[in-house]
Amino acid sequence: MLRNIYYALSPQLRLFVRKLVYWPVDLFSPKNNLIPPKGLIYTGRGDFLQAGKYWTNKFIEEGGLLSDDKLLDIGSGIGRMAVGLTSYLKTGEYEGFDAVQQGVDWCQINIQSKFPNFQFKYVDLSNDLYKSSGIDASTFAFPYPTDHFNFAISVSVFTHMLPHEIDNYLAETARTLKQGGILFATFFIIEKDQINANEDFSFPYDYGHYYLMDQKVKSANVALDLSYLISLIEKNGFILEKYVKGYWQKHVPHESNDFQDYMILKKK
Repeated sequence: MLRNIYYALSPQLRLFVRKLVYWPVDLFSPKNNLIPPKGLIYTGRGDFLQAGKYWTNKFIEEGGLLSDDKLLDIGSGIGRMAVGLTSYLKTGEYEGFDAVQQGVDWCQINIQSKFPNFQFKYVDLSNDLYKSSGIDASTFAFPYPTDHFNFAISVSVFTHMLPHEIDNYLAETARTLKQGGILFATFFIIEKDQINANEDFSFPYDYGHYYLMDQKVKSANVALDLSYLISLIEKNGFILEKYVKGYWQKHVPHESNDFQDYMILKKK
């Protein structure tokens, strides 16, 4: 119910309401320059610092991220992944871009100023969850050289994009990754026999190869058919190395899994 009310608001009003709701908390909370005010956080759940550390460990242990790698953060948000990576990528290079100005501004002031090997770019991309207008993500060229990065991450980004946009992002990721480079990405993935597996977090609008949670705000949450996603992965020159289901699906235990599904892809 609350989710439906939230999606009924305009993108700008959603950000404003969050600032308003968390204003008393932010006013009296201890200040930490590497933790943004709750009212500014527009993505992710749980403890900000712990989430960053958790994902950094996964990138290292499961994805093979090295401390001197060049890493691309696709949809860097308000720095949840970046803050976790600052203690590891000591001699590496981090580049992140995002479509929400307030997130990029905060990252530049609070992270980039202290860690010069961490760079953030604002890109005026269209996404009806966060913006009312902008560049079409299905034709957007990443502002980075070809064969530049060893590792790319996309956490809770493809879950807010439509198939033709994801197709382009996979192509651009492949272009900017070196041969053998890794993409660690999260998705909502539907296998045909599990379409109605979770009534509390469901995708009732069926478009054949993808599913929407909300018809009005299409980017609110997007799920992809597994076979269709694999076809996009292969089309764009990746090999599927690992696929782990998330506990958004009721049959998956919560104890040792992430909420979203994730895949580790390797560029051929």
